[in-house]
Amino acid sequence: MSASSAAPGSSPGRRGDPTVIFLHIGKTAGTTMRRVLRRQFPASQTLLIRNRAIKERDPDAQGLRREQTLRFFAEMPESERARARLILAHTVFGLHESVPGPSTYITMLRDPVSLTLSQYHYVLRNPNHPLHDEATAEGATLESYVTGGSALEADNSQVRAISGDLDTPFGRCTPDMLDRAKRNVEEWFSFVGLTERFDESLVLLRRTFGWKPPYYVAANVTPSSRKAPVPEETRGLIDEMNSLDRQLYDWAGDRFATAIASSPGFDEELHRFRRRNRRYQPIGKLTHSVPKRLKYSLVRPGS
Repeated sequence: MSASSAAPGSSPGRRGDPTVIFLHIGKTAGTTMRRVLRRQFPASQTLLIRNRAIKERDPDAQGLRREQTLRFFAEMPESERARARLILAHTVFGLHESVPGPSTYITMLRDPVSLTLSQYHYVLRNPNHPLHDEATAEGATLESYVTGGSALEADNSQVRAISGDLDTPFGRCTPDMLDRAKRNVEEWFSFVGLTERFDESLVLLRRTFGWKPPYYVAANVTPSSRKAPVPEETRGLIDEMNSLDRQLYDWAGDRFATAIASSPGFDEELHRFRRRNRRYQPIGKLTHSVPKRLKYSLVRPGS
């Protein structure tokens, strides 16, 4: 099976179009991107593979393991796999092997230092995360989290995901994995965006698939007030430990810049998008927040 790219101007979900697989790498603005993507496809054609569903099947599963995601999808009835035109999952390259018919990937990449720090802060504030107790134990530090060997997310997680790796031990990632990740991008990915250039990514995504304007409200963002300053020495350590991710990010950044430079009228469209997205904010916040508030008021004790 080979990748197919949706034709610009095509209608999402049209019979014959490739299934779009959003390879969601944690802490790359993926939650916001998921909201954008779900508005492009009918709900009946959208499949979100949730951590909860996997845990219900395997109560002993710790977190959302990538191999579990692949296996969970592969074991779904073919009719369910076939109906999906948009698949959203924390996974690695390889999910397409269980998709009936043509498929294509999209993903977001993030600066590896910022990514690791965001993952670390998420672990600290999430008591249900498998690494929370270790990260918050007496004497634990950011440096011990990064170098301790338990957090594969702190060891070239983006190369691991896009190369399709499932079993390389901590600290053992190789240049061959980076080369494989690049080949996968070239052969299977219709779009690779950058978290640090999110608005530009959305405009480029819209142009790639011919979708409607992807207005958004940022979701799941850690307030800057909760983040302690990180010494440059520690940043350097993180960057060194994620050298393959750094090379992948810089390579993807060059491709991203080339795509924009070869896209006529891009700057004008970006300006319009940002202006209209500012107008969308009050509506978008209402759309995302009111249902949650109503749900909370319905289940709150004594309400």
